[in-house]
Amino acid sequence: MSRIVVGIIALAATTNVVLAQPFPTELPGDPPRQPSTRMPVTVPQTTQTNPGDEPIDSNGLTEPSAAESLLVPPLVAPAVSLEQPIDPDHYVCGAGDVLELDFWGPQNLRLKVTVDLEGRAFIPKVGYVAVANKTLSTVRAAMKSRVRANYPGLSFDLAVEAPRTFLVHVVENVRRPGTFSARAVDRVAAVITRAGIVQAASRRRITIHHRTGADTTADLVKYELTGDTALNPYLLDGDVIHVPFPELAVKVTGAVRRPGQYEVTATKDLAELIELAGGLAPTAAKALPIRIVRRNTKQQDEYIDVPPGGNVPLIDDDRVIVRGTDDLQRTVLLIGAIVGSDPLDSTTTSRRLPFVEGDTVWSLLDRAGGIKAPGDLGRSYIARPKQGGQDLIAIDLDALLVRRDFKADKPIAMGDTIVIPAMQYSVMVEGAVGRAGLYNYNPMFGVPEYIAHAGGMTRTARELDEVRLIEANGSTRDYKAGMKLQPGDAILVPERNFSRAEVTQLILATAGIVLSGVAIVIAARR
Repeated sequence: MSRIVVGIIALAATTNVVLAQPFPTELPGDPPRQPSTRMPVTVPQTTQTNPGDEPIDSNGLTEPSAAESLLVPPLVAPAVSLEQPIDPDHYVCGAGDVLELDFWGPQNLRLKVTVDLEGRAFIPKVGYVAVANKTLSTVRAAMKSRVRANYPGLSFDLAVEAPRTFLVHVVENVRRPGTFSARAVDRVAAVITRAGIVQAASRRRITIHHRTGADTTADLVKYELTGDTALNPYLLDGDVIHVPFPELAVKVTGAVRRPGQYEVTATKDLAELIELAGGLAPTAAKALPIRIVRRNTKQQDEYIDVPPGGNVPLIDDDRVIVRGTDDLQRTVLLIGAIVGSDPLDSTTTSRRLPFVEGDTVWSLLDRAGGIKAPGDLGRSYIARPKQGGQDLIAIDLDALLVRRDFKADKPIAMGDTIVIPAMQYSVMVEGAVGRAGLYNYNPMFGVPEYIAHAGGMTRTARELDEVRLIEANGSTRDYKAGMKLQPGDAILVPERNFSRAEVTQLILATAGIVLSGVAIVIAARR
């Protein structure tokens, strides 16, 4: 085996073969190296040769020898992810591009050359061809004319084997400003993602300044919404990407498909904003005007209502509210122990639900999610307005919700208020006691025991016989020994009234204290 290797090397030396090296593994941002232009023949053809000379075809191209074909490994270009085939009318060539030159006809040859740092490609017997800053179509036409003059017997074409890598600059409102490597098939969004755009920066007016002096604008918001790749352009060598702040940002809420804050850059009006937000949602109330909240010259908010179908210019920091069908719905008020209710005052909660024709107590409570655990099923009612007052219609929720007796269900009318009081499991002690408040219900306790738990009666309290009991249903009873209490009852211990003689004594005692204090002050001054 060693003799064969030595023989092949000697044969290569006698035929003046240049050994090409395979591409090394490239680091991100490194341009590919210049490969050898001497490549193995794809379909070798034999021609009449002189002994000891390299085969020469009729066009003057040197055909690699058998030893060279064995020693020269094929070039394998690094894999590049492409979204679509390269468009020769738009792809701009530059330093670092690896080009493939294909010859066919009487002889088939394939050469790979790398555009040098000056933007030139070298072709044997042709020389250097300037390719930098020219489209692939232009370079292909120029090379064909040059090759046709020097190799009249061969057909020729040109292709890009591997796109170049170059540096671009990303500045202004990004987290990591500086230079980033990019390929000729990379778009602006790829580099912006690596630079990390800040949240407050504009994504609709990203400017790409080219070395030629021309500027291109990228609109990544519209690109992400529409997929129009023209809004996310390709990059070129040495581009400077500027990420500015928004000029006119507006927030839209309500019945739109994509609520949020958007920068309007084209017509800068309400129509553009609604388009960016995905259009009106199906729940939008098209009969209601769109409301714009805008600050006036005094920095105070004021409303501007735009009629349905109207359009007005917007200014920076406007807030647009698109109202939905919920604003058109008639509602029913539920007060008390309702799931999801909000505080109405310090002791009561409420919730408002849309009114639906044919609603009943059952369907309304089911849509509300039911009642809370402490709801008093036995004292619930419907308050229905009428001329000069309101009707109170009792509801037996115990039969309806517990026993499932749907005969207890009642229809609901527009304007009704359903009241479900909270069940109380305590007894309140108020009045002339030491610690007035709520105390846990105990069926074994009577009025004296609850008063004792409240700290007993004070010196100003009346006698026990004058204590009154207020029941949970609102009725009042005078105290009687052995009377039973229920949860929710209240015990009222009244204070006694002072007689005229007692009032006179209190006034004289107070006056005496005041006169004594005056006398002490006079004596101290002497």
